Amino acid sequence: MIEMVDESREVSVTLISGLVRGIKKYDFVDSVFEAYLVPRGCCNDFKNLKNLKGKYPGMYILIGDMNDLGNYEAYIGYSEDITSRIANHNSKELFDWRRAACMISQKSLRKDYLACLERISLNRAKNANCILINSNENKTPLPTLTGSSTLNKLMKDVSEYIALMGYPILGEVDKESENLIYLSQNGEVLAKGEFLNDNVVVFEGSLVKMKENDSMAKKNRDLKENLIKNGILAPYGDFYIFTKDYAFSSPSAAACVIFGLNISGWIAWKDKDGTTLKDLFKFE
Repeated sequence: MIEMVDESREVSVTLISGLVRGIKKYDFVDSVFEAYLVPRGCCNDFKNLKNLKGKYPGMYILIGDMNDLGNYEAYIGYSEDITSRIANHNSKELFDWRRAACMISQKSLRKDYLACLERISLNRAKNANCILINSNENKTPLPTLTGSSTLNKLMKDVSEYIALMGYPILGEVDKESENLIYLSQNGEVLAKGEFLNDNVVVFEGSLVKMKENDSMAKKNRDLKENLIKNGILAPYGDFYIFTKDYAFSSPSAAACVIFGLNISGWIAWKDKDGTTLKDLFKFE
């Protein structure tokens, strides 16, 4: 069962227009950033928000549709005037993005911090299988800042804001974590991964059964075929093997693909002590 711990954080969520489908504001009480999830159709409303009159620095992610592999199209950038930058992107067809996730500081923020946040975010998004639209490579040198507690705190805030918005694409996977989860068959571990904001990241080297049961849903068969077609799954004896880490949209999607049948991932995935995800999170 998950309990409140010392690392718990308080966050407020505000529906700016009172509508669920409108602009949402997220605000950690201990962060220099406040975050906004802006539907593309609300860009003018965003630019005209009274509390954002003036130039405020920050970083942003333009988020497009999810493809058949569950990967999002995304463009990651930073600006010293976020609202104007988003308005500019809205007027130019960079790609068919649907929402802008904006992390804005009401205080001045060093430009080198913003550049580093962009570079780290680009690297993490690549690892999360995002389809990045960025054409220019960010070559900002990191060594002078990566040890900075300020930079680490800012990146943590950005990652958690994005996850709260429903896009856990910037999380840092810890393969040495005590919170890893496993899929086993006959006492042998087939796959291991980490549970992140309702997604399951299955680690490189995990195995997938080749044969499929008739109970396997078509959408999961199609997902498995796409993973094979794109080289994420490769033949490995009587199995397929993950050639890279892959983020599934749910525990059940991951379990179904790995076992080749219809199964509840909330029951199939277990921690090192054999406790199911369902029991870990104690939901009905």
